[in-house]
Amino acid sequence: MSQTCAPLLSLLRSLSRSRAAAKQRSSPMPAVENYQSTFAGENGCDQHPNHDGPKPKPEHSALGIACIMAGSFLAAVMFLVVKLLAGRASSFQLLFYRGAVQVALSWLTLRCNRSSPNGDPNGDPNSLWPDNSVGAWLVLRAALGAAAVCAWFWGCQVLPLPDAVTLQFTSPPFAAAFAVCMVGEPWLPLDIVGAVVCLAGVAFIAHPTWLFGDEATGADDEGGDDLILRALGVVVTTAGAALAGLAYVCVRVIGNRASAVVMVFYYGLVSVPVAVLGAAFFEGDWNVFAIRGHAFVRDAVLILFVGVLGHSAQWLLNVGLQKETAATATLGTTTQIVWTYIFELAFLHEALNAWSLGGTSLILGYMLVVAMAKLKSLPRYDDGKGVLTEKAPLVSNMVEEGRPPGHDPIR
Repeated sequence: MSQTCAPLLSLLRSLSRSRAAAKQRSSPMPAVENYQSTFAGENGCDQHPNHDGPKPKPEHSALGIACIMAGSFLAAVMFLVVKLLAGRASSFQLLFYRGAVQVALSWLTLRCNRSSPNGDPNGDPNSLWPDNSVGAWLVLRAALGAAAVCAWFWGCQVLPLPDAVTLQFTSPPFAAAFAVCMVGEPWLPLDIVGAVVCLAGVAFIAHPTWLFGDEATGADDEGGDDLILRALGVVVTTAGAALAGLAYVCVRVIGNRASAVVMVFYYGLVSVPVAVLGAAFFEGDWNVFAIRGHAFVRDAVLILFVGVLGHSAQWLLNVGLQKETAATATLGTTTQIVWTYIFELAFLHEALNAWSLGGTSLILGYMLVVAMAKLKSLPRYDDGKGVLTEKAPLVSNMVEEGRPPGHDPIR
């Protein structure tokens, strides 16, 4: 009897395993950790690999760290170019040309990786035309990212470069708070502390007279219009960080249903109409195409260079994040703030403010604490030879725009 039933039992076990595997493949979004473990931005995305068994992995990748550092350097150079174009190219014009460049480069990237960038919309993360549920989130994420980058560009042109870039790194607390409401993630004590510290850092950078007094803020040395413009720049740049935080939460909802390159493509595609409409509404002139001024060739090259730098920084960060842990990436991206201070002294020759240095120290210190805490809490497993190695999550597509711990980066 048992010999007769053995084939039937074997068949039932095979069917059960097949159904379990199919269910796992059809899962729309993998489980992800709390936001602080991600490196998101303009283009963050958590993609945790499924480990069938222990697989040895080096604790750190020299190539991954080098790519992250190089990407952070290029992002800092991009914001330096944006600063140099102040008065000659508006933030909407820069957003328009950057978006156009990113659409072209992203499409070419997909063409090089596959025979057709259209792909199969049924579950293919490299498809440019996914199903409606994912497409809506891609468009929303792109619109939020475009608005955030436009705010950052304007902030870079009216604020000292280090102040503007530092304010962009306040995105993680915003993202953590939005994730509580939108996707039900817990708001951990470290997130709450981060929100308080980052807000204090923003207050130090803005150092308003009503809080610090006229003598502390140097109100006698600056005109009233300059103080108002500075305060507005702080508000707009911080609002851009909040919009980036919303964009990161959208990325969490998208999960691995769209690749990093597809997200960058949608960001560029949506940036073009956002730039045109924004220029028409805020500047009264929808013409963002014309590059005016006597130095036409130089300005045109610099404007296109912003797009190339932005895309290159994102690509390098993506490569680095695929080879390194998110916590280590957070440490690497903090070098962007250091580069902006170097550029400030070497090229812009603007005086450094003690209050701004204090605010930068608060925000940068919080980021370093988060990164070190994540490095210590990384899970480890036995590689089969008695050696414990890091089980690093595979993370792709961080900042622009943004992300820093959670900067998209990118940017």
